[in-house]
Amino acid sequence: MAGSLNVLLLAAAALLGGASSASASDTFRCSLTPLNQIGWIPEQVSVHFLEGRASAVIHTSEEGSTVHAILKQRSKETYMMDWTPSPALAAKATELSSERYRAILNLGNLKVSLQILSDIFPGAWSPRGAGTCIRLDGTLP
Repeated sequence: MAGSLNVLLLAAAALLGGASSASASDTFRCSLTPLNQIGWIPEQVSVHFLEGRASAVIHTSEEGSTVHAILKQRSKETYMMDWTPSPALAAKATELSSERYRAILNLGNLKVSLQILSDIFPGAWSPRGAGTCIRLDGTLP
């Protein structure tokens, strides 16, 4: 009985260890450069894919707050993420606005583009940024 319990504990530890390494391998840190001088674009955005890339959590705040994104796979290697920080998060993280953010992440070339969609900045005048990403565990996508 004790031997069976040890085997189960080892199996659970292996599964949890695999899950943590899988989650680490689906985290990307992206550095962004503004493409225009309108509004504010974060210098860094971290993307953490969840549930086998069925959803994502975005980290854009210096204070470490995260927000869930609507995730759509556009091609084999490209994902579109859409999110709006809550008013409470936007008030806490002064660099964030409560506007809608949209990012396109290409895992093939590790490039990202970001746009802030707002009534204040309609169409082509909206704040935009682009940059490159690294996979946090250092492996290829």
